[in-house]
Amino acid sequence: MKLNHLNITDFLENYWQKAPLVIRAAFDEADWITPDELAGLACEAEVESRLILQEKSRWKVEHGPFPEDRFAHLPESHWTLLVQAVDQWVPEVADILDYFRFLPSWRVDDVMVSYAPVGGTVSQHFDFYDVFLIQGEGQRVWQIGQVCDANTPLVPNQPVKILENFDIAMEVTLNPGDILYVPARYAHYGVSVKDSLTYSVGFRAPGVREMVDGICTRALETLADDQRYRDSALSLQAHHGEIPKDAFEQVRSMLLSALDDPGLITEWLGRYVTERKYPELDLLESDSEDYQVRLAAGEVLIKQPGSRFAYVRKADVSTDENNSVSLFVNGESYPCSLSMAVMLCDAAYFDEGMLKVYLKELTQLRCLEKLIATGALIFEEDCY
Repeated sequence: MKLNHLNITDFLENYWQKAPLVIRAAFDEADWITPDELAGLACEAEVESRLILQEKSRWKVEHGPFPEDRFAHLPESHWTLLVQAVDQWVPEVADILDYFRFLPSWRVDDVMVSYAPVGGTVSQHFDFYDVFLIQGEGQRVWQIGQVCDANTPLVPNQPVKILENFDIAMEVTLNPGDILYVPARYAHYGVSVKDSLTYSVGFRAPGVREMVDGICTRALETLADDQRYRDSALSLQAHHGEIPKDAFEQVRSMLLSALDDPGLITEWLGRYVTERKYPELDLLESDSEDYQVRLAAGEVLIKQPGSRFAYVRKADVSTDENNSVSLFVNGESYPCSLSMAVMLCDAAYFDEGMLKVYLKELTQLRCLEKLIATGALIFEEDCY
C-alpha cells in the first residue's frame, strides 16, 4: 500500500523529523469510522477517551467512558472528542498503518481519532512525537508555528497544554484524504471549519529520562553487591579531607561499565518498544492445545490487535540461522529464526502453508506456541 502523491525518498531525506509537509489527496477515501461509531467507542470502559470543551478562554476536560446521553447534551460547537488507540478496536483503522510501512513499525504509537464540530479545537500546542494528521470527513484549518521544547511557556492554570505564544509560519486547509505531517516539537493549531474527523498516526520516541530509568532498573537486577569502590594509590595520597579527582573518575568508570552493556540496552529497548499500550487489558485467547489441527482445517492466525512485534539481529546470523534473532513481542523476548521473525513482523495473517516449515524446528515451534498461549497470536475466528 502506498500513499498517493508522496515521494518517499524525498520525504525521508528532506521532511522526516525536519519540516512539516502537506500531502494532498494522499487517500482516495478516508472514511474508516463514522462519528457515531467513534462516540460509541468512547462509551466503552476499556477505551481511553477525552472531551475537550472551550467556552471563551475557559477550557474543560472530561475523561471517558461516557454515558450514551452525554453526546446529546453537548453544545453545537467548540468541543472535541478524542479517542486513543482506535486501531486496537477497529480493523479498518488499523489498516491505515499499512500505508506507513516506509517508517519503522516499532516506532508507531497508535492511531488516535478526533471528532470536532465547527469551532472545535484543542488549541495551540506541541507534541514530543511525530504525527501524520489525516483528514477524514469534513474540513479543518491547521496552522504551524515555532519549534518548541520543554521550557516553552504554557498558559498557566489550564487543564490542557496551551502555548502562551504562537508564531504562525504556515496555514493550510485540509480536505478529506489530505495529510499534514508535523514533526515532533513543532507548534500546531487545528480548528474544525466543517464537522470533521481527523486520524492522527503518532510515532513515539523514548525520552532520555525513560532510557535512564529503564536501563538502570534492568541493570540493578543483575549487578552484584560486591562491586564496590576501592581506593587507588593516587587517592590515598590526597589530603584526608579531600575527595580526589581519581575517586570521581573511578565512580564514573564503574557507572559507565555497569550501563554500557549492548546486551542490556538491546533487551531493554526491545521490551520497551513492544510493550502493549494498555497492558492492563486482558488479551483474547485461542486454544493452544489444538492449534495445529485448526491450522490444518484451514483456519488462520492473526496478530491480536494491540500486540507489537519487533526483532533484533544477533551478531553472527550465519552461524545459527535457526536461533539468529531476539524476537520481541508485547514486552517479552523469544529466540527465533530471522526468516520467521521477518514473516511475523510483515504478514497480516498466518496459515498452515506459511507456518509449516517452522513447525518442524523445535525453537520455532516453541516460539509459535508461546505466542499463541500468551494471546499475541490468535485465530481470526476467535477475534471477530
